[in-house]
Amino acid sequence: MKKELIHKIVHASGIKKGELVLIHFWGDNENKEIADQFVIETAALGASPFLLMQSRSINRKLFMTAAEESFSEAYFEKLSGFDVILDVFAYQPIVIDLSEEKMPTYRRYIRSLFYKLMEAKKFLQIRLPTAENAKESGLMPEDFISRMEAAYDIDYEELRLEAEKMEVQKAREIILHTEGDHTLRLSLSGRKWHIDAGDGDMPCGEIYIAPIEEATNGSISFKTLFFEGMRYENVLLEIENGIVAHANIPELQAFFDEQAPENKTICELGFGLNKNVRELCGYTVLDEKMAGSFHIAIGANTMFGGKNKAPIHIDLVGQADIEVIQ
Repeated sequence: MKKELIHKIVHASGIKKGELVLIHFWGDNENKEIADQFVIETAALGASPFLLMQSRSINRKLFMTAAEESFSEAYFEKLSGFDVILDVFAYQPIVIDLSEEKMPTYRRYIRSLFYKLMEAKKFLQIRLPTAENAKESGLMPEDFISRMEAAYDIDYEELRLEAEKMEVQKAREIILHTEGDHTLRLSLSGRKWHIDAGDGDMPCGEIYIAPIEEATNGSISFKTLFFEGMRYENVLLEIENGIVAHANIPELQAFFDEQAPENKTICELGFGLNKNVRELCGYTVLDEKMAGSFHIAIGANTMFGGKNKAPIHIDLVGQADIEVIQ
């Protein structure tokens, strides 16, 4: 990853002078130069960086021999005083090849680790543009890396200012108008908008809210919809009292038929703002950030101001005309 991009990311994170910052790096030695650059950029801001590497190869050897008593509560308490966590991954976190006998110790370690790290004032997840991370995207490595580097190479201050000025933040209701004269009305009264402009999930570029769960009604169309790894064309969804009631695609209808109400509740409305994400590719991390796009989601939203508890959260990204009702 280019040093210039790491510089932009760290500066956009909102790290302040005097803060204690943990660079929690999922990667091996071939990627350590990237981790070191995050440390350097953090120190340049006047903060105090610490580096903790989570290497798959080393962790496998470590937890093949670690006793159950290893990594006591005292160990995790040492990780409780950080102001900011930069959770940077060159490959998918947590995944490790261990025997069933040794896996419980590793799971306890990971669970205790994240419980403690999430106590920090700020927790950022930063996906690196690597061939390993491309595996979860469904994209070819070269395409993935190119798209991710572009998404990171933005003016973060301009993005934040644009988000703060968006008229949708004054809305009591929003109506999405989509192809075929379909409209979806969402009520937002009392709910708070969240801006993702570099201090949350990376790459960034969206503004989102948890709508009133039972008050979303209407229909919405998607010329192209990527859903659970599949691509569908000319999709129409009908929503009644916040729940997806019907889909015109049999495979999608079969999915919704199998779900409990909380898993098919409209839980989020968001708008993409990243001008360097220029087309949908099927990788939600990028698609929902595309400038000019909207996304609704089904499932859990308690983490950003909603009340719907669910084991899933699936984003549906499309394009629409937006009507704001104040």
